[in-house]
Amino acid sequence: MFLRVSILVVIISLLLCHVNLCGQQPASSSPPAAPPSASAPAPTVDRIQQMRADLNQMESLMNNMSSEITFLRDQNLQILLNTNVRMWTILIRDLRRQLDDEEQKRALDSKPAKPPAPKP
Repeated sequence: MFLRVSILVVIISLLLCHVNLCGQQPASSSPPAAPPSASAPAPTVDRIQQMRADLNQMESLMNNMSSEITFLRDQNLQILLNTNVRMWTILIRDLRRQLDDEEQKRALDSKPAKPPAPKP
């Protein structure tokens, strides 16, 4: 049982690392060709959908881990893993909010600005 929970913790950790690394640019010794502009293109819809799928999978793994914690005999390990589950819950919720904010921003940016109505 402990082995199953340990494997779940490792898998969730790897998924989190994957999600965090997807958002980072690789470090290079040469400077970038052009400085990033404030109006850099937003992530594509496919990338947002993939991130949502990853978050759903992470949440599923977290729920599996949470359901297995009650079968552990070591109370200290239960406390540790329950704390980790709470941390993952907060992290997944915050990442979902960031994705929602990004989608709203994309929707607002894609709408053309209305010209002001002429005064008679």
